[in-house]
Amino acid sequence: MLALRSAPPVFSTAEAERIARDIYGLAVAVEPLSGERDCNFRIRTADGDAYVLKIVDGAAQPEATDCQIRVLRHLAEIDPSLPVPKVFATQAGADLGNVEQSGHTYAACLMGYLPGRLLAEARPAAPLLLNVGLTLARLDQALQGFFHPAMAQHIAWDVRRLPELMEFAALIEAASVRRNVTVVRDAMAECLPRLRGLRSQAIHGDCHASNLLVDPAAGAVCGVLDFGDMIHAPLVLEPAVAMSELLTEGLTDVADLGKVVEGYCRRQPLATADIAALFDLITARHAITLLLHAWRSRHDEKGARVIAAGAANAATSLAHLLSLDREALTQEWHEAAGTSQVRSTPVDLGRRHRLLGAGAELFYDKPLHLVRGDGVWLYDPAGRAYLDVYNNVPHVGHSHPHVVRAIQRQVAMLSTHTRYLHESVLEYAEALTARCPSHLDACIFVNSGSEANDVAWRMAQFATGNKGGMVMAHAYHGITDAVAALTPGAGQATDPRVVTLAPPPPILTADDHLSAADLAIAAEDTDLALTTLASRGMAPAAFFIDTALTSSGIFDPPPAWLETVVERVRAAGGLVVADEVQYGLGRSGSHFWGFERRGLARPGLTPDIVTLGKPVGNGYPMGVVIANRTLIEAFQAKFGFFSTFGGNPVAAAAGLAVLQVIENEQLLANAGTTGDYLRRRLEEVAAQHACLGRVRGHGLLLGLEIQGPNAISAKKRTKKIVNALASRARVLIGSEGPLGNILKLRPPMPFRTEHADLLVQAIDAAASTIGGRL
Repeated sequence: MLALRSAPPVFSTAEAERIARDIYGLAVAVEPLSGERDCNFRIRTADGDAYVLKIVDGAAQPEATDCQIRVLRHLAEIDPSLPVPKVFATQAGADLGNVEQSGHTYAACLMGYLPGRLLAEARPAAPLLLNVGLTLARLDQALQGFFHPAMAQHIAWDVRRLPELMEFAALIEAASVRRNVTVVRDAMAECLPRLRGLRSQAIHGDCHASNLLVDPAAGAVCGVLDFGDMIHAPLVLEPAVAMSELLTEGLTDVADLGKVVEGYCRRQPLATADIAALFDLITARHAITLLLHAWRSRHDEKGARVIAAGAANAATSLAHLLSLDREALTQEWHEAAGTSQVRSTPVDLGRRHRLLGAGAELFYDKPLHLVRGDGVWLYDPAGRAYLDVYNNVPHVGHSHPHVVRAIQRQVAMLSTHTRYLHESVLEYAEALTARCPSHLDACIFVNSGSEANDVAWRMAQFATGNKGGMVMAHAYHGITDAVAALTPGAGQATDPRVVTLAPPPPILTADDHLSAADLAIAAEDTDLALTTLASRGMAPAAFFIDTALTSSGIFDPPPAWLETVVERVRAAGGLVVADEVQYGLGRSGSHFWGFERRGLARPGLTPDIVTLGKPVGNGYPMGVVIANRTLIEAFQAKFGFFSTFGGNPVAAAAGLAVLQVIENEQLLANAGTTGDYLRRRLEEVAAQHACLGRVRGHGLLLGLEIQGPNAISAKKRTKKIVNALASRARVLIGSEGPLGNILKLRPPMPFRTEHADLLVQAIDAAASTIGGRL
């Protein structure tokens, strides 16, 4: 049986140098690498290129070696971004070279060297465990459809061989360990018939911690090595092997294994029956380790030493696993996989309509019932995970532990209002104003973005003595009676005090040069709005601008566009209010404030008032008005403004915690990096579908145009794609724009490139299905 004995060929570094020179034409420096069945060397050329020279186990059949070559070629074609070795041909153009030693012929293979740290040398935290699962799922997706006769080989490490290996149980010295292995064998005998009914395919089959390279700082796998144990087997065996090996290598606890399942199932869903088999597969892999070590201790001392530490851990870990509540542990894995057997009573829509009114708005044609959130993920009562690419309220991620702890600590001590002295609201005000231009040096705290804009509107009218308002066409600034006037539902304001401005050209980006013609259009449009107000006997009190121009269609114009508008508003006596509810706190990826990206950071152009809401408390109700202290004090003296819950100690604690997470986790930089990556991926997929158009915006607030024969068709396609992503791919997005034909992508700030890949894959699939239907 293959891999029972560990017997790699023995070659010296001098021989390796000769092989590299004669077969591959490389003059190299050589150093040995470990290998259980093959003789491996890392080789470096004078130019600094690095490779791995692999001299294959003499016991391996030629077809098994051919399988390794072919699968790496296959993966390079299917998913070139997978971190797997690249195969290099010999000087003669062959995949393998022949090496003679003492009358035996061995196969030599040259592969690319992957930098990184072995997972075996790290203590993986939850993000890395998630990424292990995600990487294995990506690998298995790429392996779909691959087959080679060698994958029917009998490998000792295949858990389905456990009954055959039980003849070695007598060699296990500890009676308690023998008993535990027998218990596992009996359970596996019942499990084997069920395994034959599970979804099967080609799998790596041996993703233990010495076959995975990681970047601990990034929390990501950066290399998958050694495809010599590939088999055709149940798909669930892939994560099961990794989970078992994490335990036998002493790298994690049983309680953390669910992260591997969760990561895997985010990319590659498993069935209920797959998860039900996990416990038996994990314990069977433990038993295999113990049986192989027992045999090798008698027949292969060198091979026994290789797995001695794993066998010691396996004995302890297996005893612990068998002492646990198997059903409870399996239920945890069901919840992580989204296959939970627990079903809560669904929310009754009739009851909702009766209690909230039939007009209470719901997302998606098939409304979602969500029960918890974690980072960029939301979960329904069945434990199914949904990728959140819409909600900006949990700015630093759903249920961020740092924010949750800050709220818990403060609410357990004191929750009152600002008519009493309290330091936290002062610390928060200092932290906010420190990030603003110097004249924005004081705050008014309220409970929402609508209230913040309401107060800003009142302050602007008070400060200027004017009554007119200017907003973008189709802008949204809140739900109070006052700011409803600043939210023109059909694009044009109905309140005579308010006029609208046309958005900039959608094809422009912040890096573009604004032509004289475009500048003239912006100037003429602003002047026309001012003239319209004047014809009604009014001057502007304020110009309100959502700095992402979200509701108008998601725009990212050059700074000169807004500078032109602001100069004219200021000259007419109006104030400038930057509504940062959607684009503030680093979402642009280039600046902390959206108004900075819009060009309003220079003296004379900076906003007079900044408003915040939604994201500042990560879900805890809060809104903020930031302005000059002189203006705020005059407003207070005139109106005696007070908000009972505005700025309460719990809200301030939440706000401070959000700022700390943004800083500590470098979320502004992540918004830039991930936003650029997502934009590139969206542009790539848009080029492949006639129904997909331009990508709009910047950072982690992007829009993707949906096209059709006409506006109605485009709007219908947009709605179908949004609903398809929610119901089929479990990816949550929204729609935006005056024509309703913009996919609105506005995820929590911890959104990473691996999440971007999931989103783009879902859009690609939806566009393929829906794009040609209308």
